[in-house]
Amino acid sequence: MKIAVIGGGNGGYAAAADLTNNGHEIFFWQRSKSNSKKLIKNKNIIIMHDQYGKNKIKIHKICETLSSAISQTEIIIILLPAYTHKYLAKRISPYLQDNQIIFLPPGTFGSWIFAKQTNNKTISFAESGTLPYLTRKKNSNTIAITTRASKLPTGIYSNTNHRAIIKKLKNIYSSIIYCGDILSAALMNAGPIIHPPLIILNAAPLEHFNKWDIHNEGTQKSVHKVMFQLDHERIKIRKKLGYRSPHFPIKDHYADKGKKWMYGNLAHDKLVTSNNWREDINLYSHRYIIEDIKEGLVLMHSIGKKLNVNTPITSGILNIASAFIGHNLKKNGRNLNNLGITFSLNKLQKLLSEKK
Repeated sequence: MKIAVIGGGNGGYAAAADLTNNGHEIFFWQRSKSNSKKLIKNKNIIIMHDQYGKNKIKIHKICETLSSAISQTEIIIILLPAYTHKYLAKRISPYLQDNQIIFLPPGTFGSWIFAKQTNNKTISFAESGTLPYLTRKKNSNTIAITTRASKLPTGIYSNTNHRAIIKKLKNIYSSIIYCGDILSAALMNAGPIIHPPLIILNAAPLEHFNKWDIHNEGTQKSVHKVMFQLDHERIKIRKKLGYRSPHFPIKDHYADKGKKWMYGNLAHDKLVTSNNWREDINLYSHRYIIEDIKEGLVLMHSIGKKLNVNTPITSGILNIASAFIGHNLKKNGRNLNNLGITFSLNKLQKLLSEKK
């Protein structure tokens, strides 16, 4: 398939290399023009490290413009942070073609932003609960994939039967499973559950050390207790909205056996032993703050408030993060009002379940 991969971070490089390796024609665009030029100079080669070893992957086309990436493809995978969605939706809108699929893995309800910006009713939208990969970019032409998602819950917003969209997406990621509408998918997003407690409760070592692994030394029983209570609030919201299991509780991510989570059992152990997540995390600018907290956790808090679901852990984390950042995240982040959703959530769900 002809696929546009938009974004030059961890997920973008992993998708470009992995999907090329699986036989797809990838049109790869990233915001960094210098990194694109480096790839072109290197004959479009990305070096991919995974459990099978090291492979040199030649990308079909490194695109220097969004139009050249989007106009020729069937599926557009957006792998840029959630805080870019509003800007990017406006950028790509003029280049969209009939019957394309825009896929955000994960999306933080970003599909809604792209749908509101897009006038073409034949465009379909999908978003998942996590990235298809646990991965880290090493440099401008090297990506390390620690593991791949074994279950990728995905929601659909389309003018076409959702089964047709899921079937097409499964040609890219066989791990995709349908989880309902895009609001259900947004409430599957693991980032706003895992990362905020790890950031807030590791604030001192993050500021003190040049590099710190929040998933290793930073993940202790006390942190898990907060994380699991935060996740309980997410699941309460999902149930109040009528979404059925599986809810993919975060506890399963850390379990050695039992129910497999999105990345399967032992994924956390693989992540820690890879040592790829020992990094410098700036408390004021890292995407764990300005994406997972300001976009994802604010969205969850806003939905809970609308439903009269008590979310004290969510609210507390947002209050502390607001003190870090210096402004009110609940007010300024991705809340329902800022998304233009001033009507009831029942009406929203009805809208999302109907054909566009």
